[in-house]
Amino acid sequence: MVDLILRNATLQDGTERIDIAIDEGVLIDCGPALDYPARQELDLKGRLLIPGFIEPHIHLDIALMNPWSQPGRQEEFHMLADLNEALERRRKTFTQQDIERRSGAALELASRHGVTHLRAQCHLDTEVGLKHIEVLQRVKESYAGRVTVQIVAFPQQGFWRNPGTLDLFREAFRIGADVMGCASNLDYDNSGIVDFKKHIDTAFDLAMELDVDLDIHADLGIPQSIDLEELEIVHIARKTIETGYQGRVTAGHVCALDSALPEVAQEVIQLILEAGISVVSQPDLYRLGREDTHNVRRGLTRVKEMLAAGVNVTYASNNVRDALRPMGNFNPLEEALILSYGAHMDTIEEFNTLMKMSTYHGAKALGLQNYGLEPGCNADLVVLDAASPSAAIVGQVEKNYVYKAGRLMASSWVKSEIFNGTQLQEAIKS
Repeated sequence: MVDLILRNATLQDGTERIDIAIDEGVLIDCGPALDYPARQELDLKGRLLIPGFIEPHIHLDIALMNPWSQPGRQEEFHMLADLNEALERRRKTFTQQDIERRSGAALELASRHGVTHLRAQCHLDTEVGLKHIEVLQRVKESYAGRVTVQIVAFPQQGFWRNPGTLDLFREAFRIGADVMGCASNLDYDNSGIVDFKKHIDTAFDLAMELDVDLDIHADLGIPQSIDLEELEIVHIARKTIETGYQGRVTAGHVCALDSALPEVAQEVIQLILEAGISVVSQPDLYRLGREDTHNVRRGLTRVKEMLAAGVNVTYASNNVRDALRPMGNFNPLEEALILSYGAHMDTIEEFNTLMKMSTYHGAKALGLQNYGLEPGCNADLVVLDAASPSAAIVGQVEKNYVYKAGRLMASSWVKSEIFNGTQLQEAIKS
């Protein structure tokens, strides 16, 4: 007897009336009209079944630092430096209890929206020491049955600004960090100059010394124009190939690539593909281009061009209700809709791609094993109240059931009533 059978699911490829058999947290069979005795059966009635959503890039330790009752900034910002200054000022007041409370609430909210795996950027520098890493390690263990968390040691004050930083990173991995972080824009000297190659090389050296994957914040700005050798992602790709680290590097943001001429961009994209780098697009529509007086840019990387070339591209929330971004709900469907607008992805097939980006592409970026809807995969599943990816994203539908290792984590429904109305129902039926 198996633990659970989900009947009459629709899969992303359009296949209907599929049953899924789950036992001891593993998907053991998939097909029409499965004949297993089961402790529990659930008729999905044609709803869309997908593997669990992946959140591949989120600053978890600073998430939800703003009041829930009135989201938004107190006043508009004009310079990106103002955001980092506000973050630096506020994070110094964080206690371990505060970080634990907020990050736990964030994981519960992510789980409610169908996230089963999450990669968390975590501040690490000589000013806060190991405090954030220690807290997230406890939270990771506490919520392991709900959301699988990878902790990225994030260099909030660079590697070279403060003595002792490199040894602090080594200690962070001894106590539980999983992935090496990198953000060269934060590694400026006393005159404000950034040597991005030195910073990136240091991150590679540490990642290889510790034998861990590397997650890089790359090319966060959007200059009016940029040459091949000025792009951080070019150095990252070459370094990846040189060190044999293909398949172990993820690059987030990559916004400046959109400022390169098309022929330069194509050369860069081929380098990214050769290096096997996964790219995480971030919802930077709100953050960049605020100084533009005309032809206002929005800060997205070249999502469609990279997808067309075969690069593994996913997307992420990045910041949720914190000093850098006062919006967000840990909701991959919401981020998909934002990206569909920003990246001009509005065909049915492109909506299918967006769904794959937040599931299979994200799983590849995180190096997950046994992920998907094949027999032998972990039973991390989401049932969406729609029959197709485009209907789910455009309609921003509920995640009716969220399973982690075959156990129900969340169930959400919306009840709406239109009194004395018939036209909407007829339109939906047609």
